[in-house]
Amino acid sequence: MQVFSKKIFSNSLWMMLEKVISIFGLIFVNALMAKYIGPENFGKLAFTTSIFLFVQTLAWFGAQNILFKRFSQNAQSGLKLAISTQKMRQFFCVLVSVIALVYLWLYTDPLTFIFGLGNFIASYFIVSDFYTTYNNSQLISYVNAISNTIGLAVALILRFFLVLFEAQPYTMIYPIIIIALIPYLLRKIYYHQKNKKILVTHTKKYNKYLFVTGSSLVFSTLSIVFYTQISNIFLAKYVSFSEVAIYNVAMTLGGAWGFVNLALITSFFSKIYEEKQFEVQQKILKQLHIIVLLISGCALLGVLWLGKWIVAWLYGAEYSLSSDLLPYIVIGTALSALGTISYRYMIVFSAYKYLSLKMFVMTVLSVALSYFLINLYGIWGAVICFVIVELISLTIANYFFNNRLILKTHLNFLYRSNKGVK
Repeated sequence: MQVFSKKIFSNSLWMMLEKVISIFGLIFVNALMAKYIGPENFGKLAFTTSIFLFVQTLAWFGAQNILFKRFSQNAQSGLKLAISTQKMRQFFCVLVSVIALVYLWLYTDPLTFIFGLGNFIASYFIVSDFYTTYNNSQLISYVNAISNTIGLAVALILRFFLVLFEAQPYTMIYPIIIIALIPYLLRKIYYHQKNKKILVTHTKKYNKYLFVTGSSLVFSTLSIVFYTQISNIFLAKYVSFSEVAIYNVAMTLGGAWGFVNLALITSFFSKIYEEKQFEVQQKILKQLHIIVLLISGCALLGVLWLGKWIVAWLYGAEYSLSSDLLPYIVIGTALSALGTISYRYMIVFSAYKYLSLKMFVMTVLSVALSYFLINLYGIWGAVICFVIVELISLTIANYFFNNRLILKTHLNFLYRSNKGVK
């Protein structure tokens, strides 16, 4: 059997190409914007982005992983579920966004509120976009790559001219909206051109299914956002917006390479979800772990060699501390990628309740650690928290599931046994 088929490899390349273009463009233009508006205002933008990542996660209600699995197993059934629950997700998005915006209006300055408003509009389109998940599951990620590239190009050109003509900082919300809006519209148009209209009945039944299933999964997806975003909240509250900006520069550069791992993981799991034989699943997982570790090692060597030069060239002296944080962010990102493999593999066994409990515990732990370490060590506390939480999430927190299945999978990889897990 050929585990890594040409179709999977091609799909992975398209996903990587999309991310390369997105990250390359965003890093350079964000660096230009960061220099222009300064760490304080850039930190405000990062702060509101963090808040609306929580909003998006709550509004999706765990649907992304549920839909990916359903699309992979039965595309038509997945589309009925996605279309039927669209309005419910949009309602959640508006409801939670209103709460977030009221908070920003009452407790922050006008510029932060405007940044939040732009993120709300972008979040609405992101939550509405189930087409991305559908395309990835059907191994047609080139559609996502092309549409995202077009949207990004328009947004980057606009952001460049806003900086060039010294526009007011609040105008930076327009590129944020465009990056979400244009790809969504293009994918929607492509989908309706290639697919017949699906008549959806039993909408209440689908909504109930997503609500019940998603409620046990939403905490697990929400906790993933907590791992990387809760530190932004505490840094803004207890340190400064400038520290938020420096931390986000380190997170952006230190995690920029993570798209390679994510693309491979997504493509590999379209095959794992189809595969019924346990031994074959384990072989695929072992191959995936090896690839992820090799890529992570290369990334670590890269930031150790070029990190200081990259930060100085892109962002300038005001952000120089970011270069010292980079190696630790790379390690945390590698642990996160390995954790994603375990997380998605547990979904194969419908581990929704276990993941909900695990992620609830990890969320409480991440909030407590972040609060304690940031108050004690400032920005370094945020970095330490990120690495510790990712390590625990990958290992101890997974090892109680299904008779130590994940522990055995890890041991199988470490010992490189060809006999599978017993």
